[in-house]
Amino acid sequence: MTLKDIAKEAGVSISTVSRVINNKGCNAASKHTQDKIWSIVRKNGYIPNAAARTLKNGSPIPEESAPTYSIDCIYTEHSKTDVSPLYQELERAIEQIAFRQKCIVRRSFFLEEFSFPPNPPKTQKNKADGAVLFGKRSISQRQFELLENTYRHLVYVGITPLDLRCDQVLCNGCHAFVSAVKYLYGLKHKKIGYIGEQKDNACFQGYKQALKDLGIPFHITNTVNAKQTFEGGYHGARLLLERQADITAVVCADDLTAIGAMQCFREYKTKIPKDISIIGIGDIPHAQRTAPMLTTIHVPTEEMGNIALKLLLDRIQGGHKLELKTELPYYIAERNSCTRFTR
Repeated sequence: MTLKDIAKEAGVSISTVSRVINNKGCNAASKHTQDKIWSIVRKNGYIPNAAARTLKNGSPIPEESAPTYSIDCIYTEHSKTDVSPLYQELERAIEQIAFRQKCIVRRSFFLEEFSFPPNPPKTQKNKADGAVLFGKRSISQRQFELLENTYRHLVYVGITPLDLRCDQVLCNGCHAFVSAVKYLYGLKHKKIGYIGEQKDNACFQGYKQALKDLGIPFHITNTVNAKQTFEGGYHGARLLLERQADITAVVCADDLTAIGAMQCFREYKTKIPKDISIIGIGDIPHAQRTAPMLTTIHVPTEEMGNIALKLLLDRIQGGHKLELKTELPYYIAERNSCTRFTR
């Protein structure tokens, strides 16, 4: 496959394809077009320039042009419908960084696609050199051992710290939600609800920890254990309204969940932020397209993907031996969905 082939399939110019895959500015194309181009790159196993020409001619690939390693991406979620846009952004960052490091992201899998005894799904002729694991669900020691038997080298990237012996790149969701609740408290909110998954969820743990730190009683009726999807957020907000929960603000364990909650509150004539303030986590692109724009915790997905790939490559190349845990900072992206409580 050539740039011309990619351009034809994507319906764009060759120069647009070149700018996108060579990282020539974020305005090279719309996000939809960029995603389409990267999807074609992965689907066809595109290898850039000289390597592609030598493969076509049947001659050896020059060392400086050949793809160095191949990696897989593995979601801890059950299916694609469960995947948070935050982790989709992380996968996108990893794939694009890998491409520029002459690595190939072969496939994306879900943890449940693996069988026991361990066999990778869609058995490959050549196993990948390593894998990046991410997702909002925790995994068991048994599941981790299953992955270790398939991939010698693993790195986890996400917002939920895992109690596993592997390299981890984190933006700690527990710490972030402590900050989110305290941010709302600084805006004079003392009745704060929660929408999102609760079992083994770092954000829920941070929510409860912040209430404890601030001396605010925890009321389970002010929380909804909801799937972290648009529909889950909508359903969670509706339950809080039906319960007449005594809250003036709500934290959501995912931006898409927060956006779903905002939609429900609008339909039920609950004004944002006048009647209720809302904050999410992720800072996905759509967070700035809501009305009002969503206040959220910014997670540095590109930097996390970059560091995760560097750790994985160093591990593959026989570099560091000890498990490394790198924690990156977050910040609250203040927009228009939160305001000071004045009643």
